[in-house]
Amino acid sequence: MHGYSTDSSERRIVPLLLALLAIALAWVTAKSLTAAHFSVPWWVDAPSSLAFYGGLYALFDQYLWRKSVVHKLGLVRIPNLTGRWRGYLVTSFDGHATRHDLIIHIFQSWTQIVVYLTTPTSMSSSCTAVIQVDDPEGAVLVYQYQNQPLAYAMKTMHMHCGTAMLRISNDGCLAGDYYARARPADLWLDLLP
Repeated sequence: MHGYSTDSSERRIVPLLLALLAIALAWVTAKSLTAAHFSVPWWVDAPSSLAFYGGLYALFDQYLWRKSVVHKLGLVRIPNLTGRWRGYLVTSFDGHATRHDLIIHIFQSWTQIVVYLTTPTSMSSSCTAVIQVDDPEGAVLVYQYQNQPLAYAMKTMHMHCGTAMLRISNDGCLAGDYYARARPADLWLDLLP
């Protein structure tokens, strides 16, 4: 997986909230240990705030950011795109005459993402990405990818890089465009159960 950027301000606010919570947890732990007449060495006590912060950050990054309550509170606006998406693309290469089936697997945490696309003739993976949430038309996933043809692909098909821009619709579909070797194409996907 690789990092992705976003135009949401949550990545400035949430770490601050996690740091405050970590300090509070360290303080409560210290008070509880003192009340229990239990003494810990200085090297355990000193980094406790950092340890709590690291644990909270990892928990939030991998798990908590996906929870609907976190989204309802407005702490997170980045959409969770994790899943297996099935769809098709049409390309100018064949005059938009044929639907080419594809599957996209998206693996995502709060700070990392990777997009794998497979078709009967090639596979690709993302190398950079951005999720824009402040777009007036809805959230958008934009990523750059590297595509590798499979052994039985057409002889004219070569490894190439490209860019895809997928808009997240209200009904939970992804639709958009991709550009590869100056040949634009349209793309449409549904999340599989």
